[in-house]
Amino acid sequence: MSQKSRSTLRPLIALSTVSLLALTSCGNGGGDGEGGTITIGVTGPQSGGGALYGENVEAGIRLAIAELNEQGVTIDGEEYTVEMRALDDEYQPNAAATNAQRLVEQDDASVVFVPHAGGIHAAQEINTSRSEFLIGAYSSDRQIVERGNELTFMIPPTFASYSEPFIEIFQDQGAERLGLLATASEYGQQWTSMMTQDWEDAGGEVLSNNNFDYGAVSDFASAVASALSEDPDVILVGGPSQTTALVIEEAREQGYEGGFMIMDQAKFEEMELFTDPENLNNSTGVKPVAEFDDPGTDGLIETFAEEITQERPITSETSLNFQAVALVVKAMELAGTHEDPAAIREALPEATAEVDDVFRVSGFPDVVTDEGLLISDTLEGAYRDSEGNYEYFPVEIE
Repeated sequence: MSQKSRSTLRPLIALSTVSLLALTSCGNGGGDGEGGTITIGVTGPQSGGGALYGENVEAGIRLAIAELNEQGVTIDGEEYTVEMRALDDEYQPNAAATNAQRLVEQDDASVVFVPHAGGIHAAQEINTSRSEFLIGAYSSDRQIVERGNELTFMIPPTFASYSEPFIEIFQDQGAERLGLLATASEYGQQWTSMMTQDWEDAGGEVLSNNNFDYGAVSDFASAVASALSEDPDVILVGGPSQTTALVIEEAREQGYEGGFMIMDQAKFEEMELFTDPENLNNSTGVKPVAEFDDPGTDGLIETFAEEITQERPITSETSLNFQAVALVVKAMELAGTHEDPAAIREALPEATAEVDDVFRVSGFPDVVTDEGLLISDTLEGAYRDSEGNYEYFPVEIE
């Protein structure tokens, strides 16, 4: 059990300049303008309710590119400067596919990062046809790699990986009754369906479904009250960090003393910005980035504070995409090309052992499976105990 010191909580500020800088070159080392240029494409939300999420993703990509350019990128004997080109899709799948096509055809991107399942699925409909490109898929929906798309790699662990350890922790405490209070999105429905089946298979009782749209409902006291009326021992919650924190806070204010299983979209370190951290005690969730002790963890945390913002903590949206960009550029170097998506994809497994330690931040992948899933043998989840200390448990990626 360990707990690193935590910074003073600060209010969340408005969007930083990441989105404004997304169209510019990142970093000035390595290439001096005389070599070629590698464009990393990104389509994600830069406006609307998902803007902060999109900003966190872009921050990881931008910081990785700056470090890569500082170190220097050489492919087949030629030096390259890496750049990012990011477009706003407002979380809309069709817009994501259109943006991806534009990034490939107009900006010569051979790799496009897409940080939402709907956009990934839409991009997969076009990335092996007229203009081939490799998709860096940032979503925990396992269907992404089950569709047989050979030009996709999936960055975060699948959310199904968390089910067994979450259930084991609370059933070992004697929990029998599971309440449902998650977001009603497709993602939330998938989590709810999975946990309902797995909890019942483990001998527990699943109570009424009180899920609601975390993005549209601002008064959720009645949903919380309905869930608590059935006297749950543990409650499944999750969606964006801010709303998840407020749902948990409402449950505590209504007298709930049980535990929470927090879906992987919400992050402990972000939720602390929106509620008393004590409300988060007795919960399972994603391990905070600051709790890792990988070779590059402290360096990225420091760089994020210096280059992005000190007003909020770094989360895995930033760290995992930071790692993924380094992995894909190393694959380009090993493949001897930045233009052939299939060759880059084929080189990803070998690249896992070659990436510099500075990019190994929060469970760097040891394996890339044939279907494109990145797997870390050291991945852990987190249980925040009744005193606010973290205990870690292994997560086997499924």
